[in-house]
Amino acid sequence: MSSKPTKIKKRIAFTLGDLGGIGPEIYKKFLESNKDDCFDYILIDEELNFQEKMSHVELGKPSKLSGEHAYNVLERAHEKCLSGECDYLITGPVAKESLWLAGIQVSGQTELLAKFNGLNREEIEMFFVLDQFRTVLATRHIPIKEVACVLEERLSFVLNNSLLALREIFMIDKPSIAVAGLNPHAGENGIIGLEEKKFIESMVKDFALKNPDLKVVGPLSADSLLAIAAQKYLKHEKPDYDLYVAAYHDQVLPLIKGLGGLRAINLTVGLPYIRLSVDHGTGFDIVNKNIASPEGFESCLSFCRNTENIVFSANK
Repeated sequence: MSSKPTKIKKRIAFTLGDLGGIGPEIYKKFLESNKDDCFDYILIDEELNFQEKMSHVELGKPSKLSGEHAYNVLERAHEKCLSGECDYLITGPVAKESLWLAGIQVSGQTELLAKFNGLNREEIEMFFVLDQFRTVLATRHIPIKEVACVLEERLSFVLNNSLLALREIFMIDKPSIAVAGLNPHAGENGIIGLEEKKFIESMVKDFALKNPDLKVVGPLSADSLLAIAAQKYLKHEKPDYDLYVAAYHDQVLPLIKGLGGLRAINLTVGLPYIRLSVDHGTGFDIVNKNIASPEGFESCLSFCRNTENIVFSANK
């Protein structure tokens, strides 16, 4: 009798993030309760002697050493994913201040990964996923005063990149997409703001015309659009749209975090591999109190289970 072929395990590269934060604690807790026969876990920090560095890091604070380590670990993890040594990347939280103290002036790990892959800001997107409730940030970590200008530069790219991700990662061939307006009440025909009339409406219309088989709507009043999505989520109902496009970071992130707590995940779209991150910060205020939860890492693992058969077009 011939035996069944052994299934090759997928490999997940993990990073702890900021050594002064809760990353080391939540990864340890994650390991204790999340064995999985489908995956091998590879902690990249172990390859860069993180335990010795921990003895020189003041817990609960950002530091130059933590920033340098986080940068080097992320670069090593990227190299392993790009070479095929790892199949997924799950990153712990890093304080932007630690990166800046190390002389690395970026707005986060997403931007670093774009840099490592030779990509610009028009080629990557930041998705936040809570079960079937999916959102993308049309602008990311920038001051509010810059949002309108950057939104005008990026929105068309965001729509095209998001469509590709919905098809390749979520396997939704004809997704429905809703675009939130920038201003209250989506500008109310120019009474509260002109950005909707100036460029958002035309960009959404152009995207819809180029993709006539899709359901694309917007700009819609963000408060109503996202409130209805939240109500459906709380009732365990399917959202009206496969993706909600938010104009800026805090337009949707408080809602996602409020609904899902630590279960929401951050997905970087546009990379040649799947990179996930916990949707919470470094937790400097709770370090060493044994109350940090590994739920974010667990949610990332669940996403990997659900996307195990993905092959990116870039790698086909």
